[in-house]
Amino acid sequence: MKTKRFVFYLLLGIIYMSCDDTVGTVGLGTQPDEDKISVFDTTVVIEARTIEVDSIYAKTNNSLLGEFYDPTYGNIKSSYMCQYYPSIGFSRLDSIAIDSVRLNVYYYLYSILGDTLAPMEVSVFRVVKPLEKHYYTNADPKGYCDMNRPIAKYAFTARNYNMADSALQASGYYRISIPLPVEIGQDYLNGVTEDKINTVEDFLAFFPGTYLTTTYGTGCMLPVDMTEITVHYSHETHLKDMNGNDSMAIVRDFAAFTATKEIIQLNKFENKNSAFLTQDDSTKTYIKSPAGVFTELTIPIKEIIKGIGKKKFSSVALSLKAYPKDDWAYSLSFPGLPPTSTSSSTSGSKAKMLLIEPDSVTNFFETKKIADGQTSYTTQFTSSTYSYDFSNIANVVQNAIDKAPDKDLKLWLIPVQTTWYSDSYGRELDYMTSHYLYPSGVTLKRGKDNLLVRVIATDLTINN
Repeated sequence: MKTKRFVFYLLLGIIYMSCDDTVGTVGLGTQPDEDKISVFDTTVVIEARTIEVDSIYAKTNNSLLGEFYDPTYGNIKSSYMCQYYPSIGFSRLDSIAIDSVRLNVYYYLYSILGDTLAPMEVSVFRVVKPLEKHYYTNADPKGYCDMNRPIAKYAFTARNYNMADSALQASGYYRISIPLPVEIGQDYLNGVTEDKINTVEDFLAFFPGTYLTTTYGTGCMLPVDMTEITVHYSHETHLKDMNGNDSMAIVRDFAAFTATKEIIQLNKFENKNSAFLTQDDSTKTYIKSPAGVFTELTIPIKEIIKGIGKKKFSSVALSLKAYPKDDWAYSLSFPGLPPTSTSSSTSGSKAKMLLIEPDSVTNFFETKKIADGQTSYTTQFTSSTYSYDFSNIANVVQNAIDKAPDKDLKLWLIPVQTTWYSDSYGRELDYMTSHYLYPSGVTLKRGKDNLLVRVIATDLTINN
C-alpha cells in the first residue's frame, strides 16, 4: 500500500509538470487497472472591476509631502501630522539664549516624484489637540489644528540649490529648513527651567505636534525620510586658558525633537481620480497607490465546479496582463516593480502586489501579517511578460468551494511593501507587510483573452 501511494505522488508530480493547455481529462495508460489517477484541466474567465477606497492603514514614521497630477490616474496630494520625541536638551545649562527654531524635512532627492524645480510652498500648523492613534489616511487636520493660523510658510523647490549643507547634499539627501517662531523654543526653555517638562508626556502636552501641507504649487512630491525640530541656542561657559586663567566663552548648540516610530504620525492622502478610472470598461481595470484605487477580481466558483467538479485542486494559476505605462517624463511606476539592482544586505523591503479576500484586509494590515499562501498571496511585476503572475492560488479557491460552492470568490489586488530578513541559508523571509505608500499605478487588461484562471485538479482511487 505504501509503495502504491509513493508511486501515485511521483506520477502526480510528473503529470503536473507536463500539463499543457490542450489537456482536458487525462488518464495514465501505464497505471494498474485497480488504481485510477485522473487529472482534470479547465480554464475559466474571471471578471474584474476598479474600486475606490476611502483610506488605508498607514502606521509609519515616513510620509509624502506635496501634490502631483497624472493624466491617467488623477491628482494625489499628501500631507501629515506628527508628534515629536523630546531631546534631553539644555536642562543643566545657565544663561541660555534661544537664537532660532527650525523645522527640518529630510528627503532623498532621487526618490522624488515629479519636477524637482517646480515652485512649491509648505505651510506649518501647530497641533493644539493631542493626536489619537488613528492610523488611517483619512484623518482630518481640522479636528486637531487651527487651520486659520499657520505658524510658518516657506517657499521651496525640491532641488534646493541654496542648501548650505554640502556634505548632506553629496549623499543625495536634501532638506527643507523652515524657520519657526522663536517663542516655541523660549516656551520650551521656560518649561524645562521651571521643572514643568520632565517626561515625554509632559513634552507632548506642551507641544502636541505639527501639521505640514503644501499650500501652493503642484507637480512634485517629496518622500519624507525624517522630520525634526531644532532649537538653536547659545550659553556662556567657563574655560581655562593655557595659563590656567578663568575666562568666559559663548557656546552655540541645539536641541533636536524628532518624529520617530515611538510616537504618532498621521498621514493624509487626498485622491481626485480621473472620472474614467471607475467607469465600467470592458478592456481595462486600474490600480493606484497610495490609497485610492484597487482592482477586484471575481472568480466564478460555479463555473469551475461545472467544468471539473469538486476535485482536489493541485494548481490554480492566475496571470494578469498589464498595458505599457504612459509615455511621459513623470509617469507613475508600476506597483510591485522589482528593484533594479540586487543588494547583499541581510534585510530590507520590497514592493509587491498582494492578492487577498476583502474581508481579511483590515486585520491583515493592522496586525502586519505576511502572505501565507493559504488565504493571501504576493508577487512582483514580471517585465518580460508585462504581467503579475500568481503561480498557485489553489488553497483559497479550494476553501471557497468547500465553504460556499454557490458563491463567487472575490479577491482584491493591493500594492504592498514587505519587510524581509535573510536567514542563515541566505533565503529572504518576509516578516511584515504594509501598504505601499509611494505613488504608483498600473492599468490591467480585461476581457476573455486576458483574465483567465487555469485550474488543474486530480481524482484518485486506490484499491487494496
